[in-house]
Amino acid sequence: MDVAVGPGRADVPEVRGVFTEEVEGLRAAGLLRWKGFTAEPGSTVPVEDGGPVLLAGLGPLNGCDAERLRAAAAAVAPLLPGDTVRADLAARGAGPLGAGESVRAVVAGLALTAARPLSVTLTGLAGPENDHVTAGLLDAEALLLARELTNRPPSELVPDDLASLARDVAGGEGLTVRVLDERDLRELGMGALLGMGAGSPHPPRLVDLRHEPPGARCSVTLVGKGITFDSGGLSLKSPAAMMGMRGDMAGAAVVLAVMSVLARRGLPVAVRGLLPLAENMIGPDGVRPGDVLRACDGQRIQVLDTDFEGRVTLADALALAARERPDAIVDVATLTYQVVTALGPEIGGVLGRDPGLTRQVLRAGALAGEPLWALPWARRYRDQITSGYADVRNFPEADTGRAITAALLLGEFVPEEIPYAHLDISGPAWRGPASGHGATGFGVLTLTRLLESLATAPVSRDHA
Repeated sequence: MDVAVGPGRADVPEVRGVFTEEVEGLRAAGLLRWKGFTAEPGSTVPVEDGGPVLLAGLGPLNGCDAERLRAAAAAVAPLLPGDTVRADLAARGAGPLGAGESVRAVVAGLALTAARPLSVTLTGLAGPENDHVTAGLLDAEALLLARELTNRPPSELVPDDLASLARDVAGGEGLTVRVLDERDLRELGMGALLGMGAGSPHPPRLVDLRHEPPGARCSVTLVGKGITFDSGGLSLKSPAAMMGMRGDMAGAAVVLAVMSVLARRGLPVAVRGLLPLAENMIGPDGVRPGDVLRACDGQRIQVLDTDFEGRVTLADALALAARERPDAIVDVATLTYQVVTALGPEIGGVLGRDPGLTRQVLRAGALAGEPLWALPWARRYRDQITSGYADVRNFPEADTGRAITAALLLGEFVPEEIPYAHLDISGPAWRGPASGHGATGFGVLTLTRLLESLATAPVSRDHA
């Protein structure tokens, strides 16, 4: 997509952003005749005003953010009649967001849904904003990769398939990559990842990606849950709950997507991405409720419920990540249903042991237009993850607080001195029915903004 900033040609179609407060004025002026248009974010209506104009709803002026601008741009891109357009969406959002952030959101939205290459002129802006244009295009590229991977049928993306794709991405983007197979995992002592994938004929893999720029100012490890299909194992899911379980590797897709454009962003941050990949199936070698697995740091995990597999595989990867003592560790996972109960389907949960890092993640999400909410790091519930047979158990044996107890278990595998945060994206990772292409890539933009912030501000080390 070609993007310029300027007045634009008068003889090409025009897109105009409309706030809710402006709708009645447009009707009074005779420009808007359809009463059904209320300028809700993502809504559109064609009008004539000396030429074809597509009005794009931006919602109320108060609260206009990157999410709304991205949605408005994504709504209009497939409707454009040609391959050249002028649009004032970025200028309309510049007041609440600033010109650069507004440009970034609009460019990303247009690139996400454009049916063909577009030549876009962003009107009403003072400066060229080239860096923000580039950032928006990279945002869209990363989001599209995360969505495409998460939408794939599970038969086309078993652990080795996803590992091979990650290797290809790394090779094209200048990342260092190592794919660990069963032998490698055994040598590292990663019994938790191996155990949870033992029921499948497709054995686990662990992908280790690295972006190591010279003069890096800090080091961050991102860990993404990669259950390529989750039947629940012997703790079998219901058929309805199983339908969408190709999406249980959304966290791994997010981390891979973030890494895929990292070198082109030029951030002075050393980033390691770990993708623990497994298929949770029923098989003769599968883990049983009550089995005890050993992670690579020597801690033993009692598996009471095989459908609580994600925290077990993540625990192994987090323990591996901690060996190198990075400045921060952040994981992202579709981990619990209870975070959806608490926050609804469109808001992700952040559970951070370190208030400083938690604030940085929340700020990153707000800037990116990915809504997040902090849930408490409630150590009072730690007794729900302890076990008389092992160091921890994967099932709390309580019906409430499960998003919290999942995070507490994961935190056991990251030493206290390393800032750590957990993102539970079970709700916003997918929209719509299991039969559709519902992957959103939620988390890509938050983690990207977090890395951008850490390029200039140190990781906070205050603890909960």
